[in-house]
Amino acid sequence: AWPNGSSVDIRQYRTTGKVSWYYSWSSHPANTDLEFVPMLWGLAHIDEFNRMIVHSNGRPSFSTVLGMNEPQQTGQSNISPEDGAQLWKTYLQPLKDRGIRLGSPAPSSTSSGKTWLQSFLGVCGAGCTVDFLALHCYGSNPTQFINYVVDFHGTFQRPIWVTEWACQNFADLSKQCSYDEVMQFLKTTQGFMDDVDFVERYALFGAMKEMQDVNEANSLMTKAGRINKLGAQYIGSDGAEIARNSGERFPRTDTLTTTIFIFIIFGLLSFE
Repeated sequence: AWPNGSSVDIRQYRTTGKVSWYYSWSSHPANTDLEFVPMLWGLAHIDEFNRMIVHSNGRPSFSTVLGMNEPQQTGQSNISPEDGAQLWKTYLQPLKDRGIRLGSPAPSSTSSGKTWLQSFLGVCGAGCTVDFLALHCYGSNPTQFINYVVDFHGTFQRPIWVTEWACQNFADLSKQCSYDEVMQFLKTTQGFMDDVDFVERYALFGAMKEMQDVNEANSLMTKAGRINKLGAQYIGSDGAEIARNSGERFPRTDTLTTTIFIFIIFGLLSFE
């Protein structure tokens, strides 16, 4: 996901040629020619979505739309499966007539997330086309992350987009991943997603200066908005060009993985 608008130069994440798309938790694109994936965040964003997406004139500049953000969370879109199904049928399902691909509402990784999605799909029945599943997953154990993603795919039998994930312990805020642990967590989880064909896209949380109560070690940029060492790892760069552009100094790493995602969103920019 990319919440930064034009305040941060997104081009610094494109130096490897692997950044291909992003989302912004909204219907508003940033000033870039990367593929934009709009989102109907929830009930509070209907007017904006209606104006910019549903009633957009001419050929749409997007090919995919994401459903509601963490619908079972009171601090997020907070919508029942029944109301979510009605929202989908009213505003998202008609987009299929325009050839738009639709991603599911993205539940958080609490135990209620999977249950909410099962209820939503049950209520929708044949009235909702869900082309792929979007999900969020926070935790500090990469094996648990992998098992969670595999379970979702096995349960719902659809392609997966991980639109938010990070090395973050919400159960005990005093026990967070160190920077080195975040780098290893990213290496393992990103490597897994790169290797399986059912994960289509992913977005680390995040490509932002302020991490919104998530462990700061997961940030892909400095407080000045420059790509950092973790950002270089994420986009598959050895860091040399980034170091020259940002003024930072860090050693070459030979264990970088080969694909990228900004969460910026490949939950904040995303890469494929």
